[in-house]
Amino acid sequence: MSQSIGFIGLGIMGQPMALNLLNAGHKLAVFNRTRVKAEPLERAGARVAGSPAEAACDAEFVITIVSDSAAMEEVVLGKGGVLETIGSSAVLIDSSTISPTVSRKLACHLAGKGAAMLDAPVTGSKHGAEKGELTFMIGGERKTLDRVLPVLQLLGKKHIYCGQNGAGLSAKLAQNAIQATMVEVFCEGFVLAAKAGVKPTTMFEIIQSSMARASLTDFKAPFIFKGDFTPYFPLKLMHKDLQLALEAAYAQNVTMPTAASVKEVYGAAKAKGKGDLDYAAVITVLEEIAGVEVRDGAAKTSRS
Repeated sequence: MSQSIGFIGLGIMGQPMALNLLNAGHKLAVFNRTRVKAEPLERAGARVAGSPAEAACDAEFVITIVSDSAAMEEVVLGKGGVLETIGSSAVLIDSSTISPTVSRKLACHLAGKGAAMLDAPVTGSKHGAEKGELTFMIGGERKTLDRVLPVLQLLGKKHIYCGQNGAGLSAKLAQNAIQATMVEVFCEGFVLAAKAGVKPTTMFEIIQSSMARASLTDFKAPFIFKGDFTPYFPLKLMHKDLQLALEAAYAQNVTMPTAASVKEVYGAAKAKGKGDLDYAAVITVLEEIAGVEVRDGAAKTSRS
């Protein structure tokens, strides 16, 4: 059954997600701060809204996927925000990765209008978004999830209920802390091996034959070896998520010493202008310090 959906945020993840909903026959009103990003959706049949409020007006469901907590607060609470027009029976599904505390605050504001909210961050990167194979981590009322599940099934292959509002985001931050650390320490090991003269292809064969093998690094390694850091998930967002994870840890008296150190490496890469690249570009900082590059199946030693 075709439903009216507002979709806000048309970045790397949002654009293919919105397109999947259009292809399934749903009526979409889309909004993005940079209007040019809405043009492919307009050509595909979506209506381009002039504000989040316009996108949310008369929508049964509103899906948001924006960059950070401040952007999400602006989308909901700002002038021309969702809160101005969202219906009393509507559901806001937020797939952004933001602060769980901010998300719970927004859920309270929406409840005051009679609307419901789910935090539903995703994992699976651009590739999963394009194929409709994302994994959702969901916080909110279970009955609300049951209501929106037919729509979410068009976007993802797994929908894991984590608990009440904020729980999906807490799970997502924990997952990203693990994922960021896995990639960074993989890069550390390969830089060490390359500096000692071990070819990256040889080292990769060793990793794939050992208990250190992981599907994440199986996917990332070929891009690293080619020096191709086209963003599947931008480094600046991974750095942001590590910061959010550490803030959540501090609030709950949880110690995360490794994540804290890894965040600083991502921060250094961001400071060097790598923020818009894929987060695997964290290796470039380690390479620069060591004076070696892990590329094209062979180590290239810097002569500078």
